[in-house]
Amino acid sequence: MTAMKKAAALVLLLSMLLPLASCGESTANTDSQPSSQPAQSDASQNAASGEEPDEEKELTPAEQRMLVSDDLPEQSFDGRTFTVIGSESSGGETNIVSAEMTGEGVNDAIYKRNAGVEERFGTKIAYLEGGAHRDCATKVANAISSGDGSFDLIQFHVVSNSGNAMKGLYLNWYDVPHINFEKPWWSDSTVDDLTVHGRAFLAVGDFALTTVGSTYCMFYDKAEVVNYQIEDPYDTVKDGRWTLDHLKTICETVYTDSNGNGTEDAEDYFGLASDQQSNYNTYLWSCDNPIFTRDSSGELQYVYYGEHLIDVYNSCWDLLNERAGVWSVMDHGSGMDAFSKYHTLTCNAILSGAISYLADFSHDYGIIPYPKYDEAQAAYKSMVDGSHEAMAVGKDAADLDFIGIMTEALCAESYKTVLPAYYDVCLKTRYASSPKDAEMMDLCVNARVFDLGYVYDNWNGVAFFFQELLRADTFQDITSYYKKKEKMATKYYDKVLALFDEQ
Repeated sequence: MTAMKKAAALVLLLSMLLPLASCGESTANTDSQPSSQPAQSDASQNAASGEEPDEEKELTPAEQRMLVSDDLPEQSFDGRTFTVIGSESSGGETNIVSAEMTGEGVNDAIYKRNAGVEERFGTKIAYLEGGAHRDCATKVANAISSGDGSFDLIQFHVVSNSGNAMKGLYLNWYDVPHINFEKPWWSDSTVDDLTVHGRAFLAVGDFALTTVGSTYCMFYDKAEVVNYQIEDPYDTVKDGRWTLDHLKTICETVYTDSNGNGTEDAEDYFGLASDQQSNYNTYLWSCDNPIFTRDSSGELQYVYYGEHLIDVYNSCWDLLNERAGVWSVMDHGSGMDAFSKYHTLTCNAILSGAISYLADFSHDYGIIPYPKYDEAQAAYKSMVDGSHEAMAVGKDAADLDFIGIMTEALCAESYKTVLPAYYDVCLKTRYASSPKDAEMMDLCVNARVFDLGYVYDNWNGVAFFFQELLRADTFQDITSYYKKKEKMATKYYDKVLALFDEQ
């Protein structure tokens, strides 16, 4: 990671799942009146004029972001339209364009971002709806195959998107001029995890706004932590003691048969509530069992199956299916729903759950990462839901200079204005009540893993085995399950790696 990107780590990759305009009113990085360009701080004006900032004045994080130049040439495209195709299930139109200023922080930041880029380069930014993510993948593939030129940038559901990459429909991002992955508005994961042999067909930049809100984490009820005399979860996390076993103890300690019927049901009070979708899958990565890692020479190694996988699966089965005090059903969002109705101390969720479920939550709450497997594990880790956006350029693209400039500019301006409005205001300030909350949210965001084996899985590899087994009616031996599917999965991953070897 470069020094610049280390300095920007707390706001890097703040890209997620729900329409961001719902964040509500904000005063950060927005004005009360419409403007054709983003509001400029003294720092940004100095950057534009080439003047040095006042060394005696301490710059805010927002001002520091504004000082980072995108190094793009000044060029006019004479009113040409830059079209982005997206999916309604990955943020869609709400994240790409804004028709007018409304007083809502993120909406207005998007409006200003687009207006500023449009004026600077003489362009118009447009959105093309691709439908549900699988429909969008088909629409993109058909358009590229026919060369109809109906869009310039592709930006939708990362797992569906990878299917088109596997068909050889996308260009290598390193062949697109003006794209600079050293800049802080590009995810380090684009280089560290999604680049192989100098080739990357999917990239994560800050114009793709869903990768922060889709980060998996856990919420907890601070009032009930005190009521049940549970140790402050923040202290447990900081001390490295937030593990599966610690969570199991909490679940058993706080479970209450609220209606007295002798059966665990939705009316009781639980230690943990979760849905049985990717909330379950996240434990694979939080317990440090990736699909691919790199060896000392930088080559990818397939490391999914081993003794650690067996141990992690057995421990997660015990937590989610054998222990008292855990409530889970299949429906998306069911854990957050139970939490919002005061039926559980903790829940598995994504960060943007605060926006959609907790606006009227009367208790103070905290946000912490998923637990580690055990205290010997070096760091907390998490994943981002597969619905988050990834960016691609079709192999039929006619003007890479245009696409490169516009994509880089939109990522840069998102980093400078839109992400502060979403992350710092909607999540940190409005939805988090103390500096400790913000610190824990930063920890969750910085713990994200973008595993090549998950990103390029496209429902053909092993990435979803874990959740399938954990939500089964009866325990299944993971070794037997894996061995039945091993040949098919490893053959598919051989094709994934071959994609990056083709010249």
